[in-house]
Amino acid sequence: MSLLRQLLLSVTLAILVILAGATISSVGSARQYLDAQLQAQSDSTATSLALTLSQPSNQDPTVRELLISVLFDSGQFQVVEFLDPTGRILIRREIEDGSDDRVNAPGWFSHLLPLERHEAQRQVTNGWTQLGVVRLQANDAYARNALWASTARIVTLTVGAGILWGLFVFMLMRWLRRALQDDVTARVQAMAQAAAGDDLPPVRHPAMVELREVAQIITRTHERVRATAAERQSRIESLELELNQDAVTGLANRKYFINELRRLLEQSKPGQGEDGHVMLFRQCDLQSINQTMSRQVVDQWLRNMGRLVLEVLRERLGQQAWLARLNGSDFAFILPMMPGPMAVRVAQAVGEILQAQRIQLGQAGLCRWRMVLTDFEAGEGLSDVLSRLDEALMRAESAGHADVEYLPGEDLRGVTGSRGGGEQAWRALLRSALDEGWFALATQRDPSADVQERAQGLLTLHEPGASEPLSGYLFMPPAVRLGLSAACDVQAISLGLGWLRAHRGDLVLRVSLASILNEEFRGEVAGLLAEAPDQSARLLMDLDSYGLVAHRAPVVAFASMLRQHGVRLGLRRFAEQPEALLYLHEIRPEYIRVSGNLLAAQADSPGARRLLEAVRETAREIGAAVDLAAGS
Repeated sequence: MSLLRQLLLSVTLAILVILAGATISSVGSARQYLDAQLQAQSDSTATSLALTLSQPSNQDPTVRELLISVLFDSGQFQVVEFLDPTGRILIRREIEDGSDDRVNAPGWFSHLLPLERHEAQRQVTNGWTQLGVVRLQANDAYARNALWASTARIVTLTVGAGILWGLFVFMLMRWLRRALQDDVTARVQAMAQAAAGDDLPPVRHPAMVELREVAQIITRTHERVRATAAERQSRIESLELELNQDAVTGLANRKYFINELRRLLEQSKPGQGEDGHVMLFRQCDLQSINQTMSRQVVDQWLRNMGRLVLEVLRERLGQQAWLARLNGSDFAFILPMMPGPMAVRVAQAVGEILQAQRIQLGQAGLCRWRMVLTDFEAGEGLSDVLSRLDEALMRAESAGHADVEYLPGEDLRGVTGSRGGGEQAWRALLRSALDEGWFALATQRDPSADVQERAQGLLTLHEPGASEPLSGYLFMPPAVRLGLSAACDVQAISLGLGWLRAHRGDLVLRVSLASILNEEFRGEVAGLLAEAPDQSARLLMDLDSYGLVAHRAPVVAFASMLRQHGVRLGLRRFAEQPEALLYLHEIRPEYIRVSGNLLAAQADSPGARRLLEAVRETAREIGAAVDLAAGS
């Protein structure tokens, strides 16, 4: 029960008690008054009759009986008696109980509120002589009728007052409810429904001063609640930024990227959702950059890079585009509902920005970006897309080029089959290949050689049950990532020496930079070469120019060990690392391969022409051949 109902009910009960008490008190007072009137009437009449009968002229028995009869016939007395001095009744007039038809009051009322029998007696004398006694008993018929009428009138008035009070309470309830609804409830509901920045409806003048104060209190409370809600919303937004934003660059973080990619993949069934592409790019030299520059400069460089890439994305995708920083050196973004050709153009535009933002790392040259792109389909597993990105990144790191490595899902599934492209699958495959000897050497004529008897060797993996062998271009990037490249390169050199025993001519083998940096690898290679001196003299090791610049000491030491065993050297991707020109005399390669990009640029760039001239001049001095037709 509401507080208002309780209050009104208690007041109603109090009013009813008051009315009942007033009714009982009024009826009791009327009864006492009638009793007093009857007693007074009996006393005064008895006195008057006794005086009348004491007159000498009225002492005749006939006259006396006549006077008593006249008094009785007036109907005001129930009993009229005249007794002699001895108590003997001489004259008696009496109305029997229940025989008086003048009584209008019901019997139950007479029993409920009985009137007393009021009697009075007086002596009748003649001088000093007592003639007798007059005794009267008042008739209460008129008093009962008067009491009944009075009681009925009081009860009617009380009931009428109760009914009026009930109507008043009913109207009061409606009025209070309407007042509360208009001035309190409506404002509270408006406060509950109002947004954090909205104001309540203007305060009108309530019917009661108390409600006016309540409305003002509600308004002030709303202001405080709105201020608290705004502060809380600000804290929530701050927490969301902390959860979904990178602290250094202000870009989205890994958690936000994963959640968005998962949402796109899981929002619908295969073939019915949003297909698209994902691009990831990595700064390979962030550790060197941090060692070269201050942290504030590096953070500002990363922020500027992120801002420029984000501007390119928003030009192509709209203002809803975003860029995420997955960790210190990895960045990624999603291209939803974008076909392959358009996605490649966006990736190339981002790649141009990244290449323009490269910074110098001393003698090691400019820092390097590795960029990969893959597609995804709605309903595809998140781990599959991430594994494909990881696979593409491994290939890009192994290839060492500055282009975007595009790895569609169909291409990876066609190569790896049911194994997938994750690190665990590659680790199991490579371990089995090393333990079971599944490697072989595929050779072809070296198109850049001036002589016909020079072949290029490529390590391949022949998995039992597979329809085609895996090329080293496919499994060497995972091997580098997993630390198994040295073991694979040892297998390649061992197979190469075996090929040289069975064939004429020279053989060119590529060795990964990760293997050269492994000291145990250098010792194993030295042992293999020492056992086959004749074949070592016909073996050429193809090295990456970047390794000579970025890791000069271990690469020079490896080249020195190879020369001790008669192995000749070659240098590839020279155009990407022109700084290697400073160290050619330390390794003295037999050939230098310059990519076609530099050749194409010499027509319009005097610097490119001078660089080619310097390469040719240095190559003549050390006795190396310059290959201007080969790619990277």
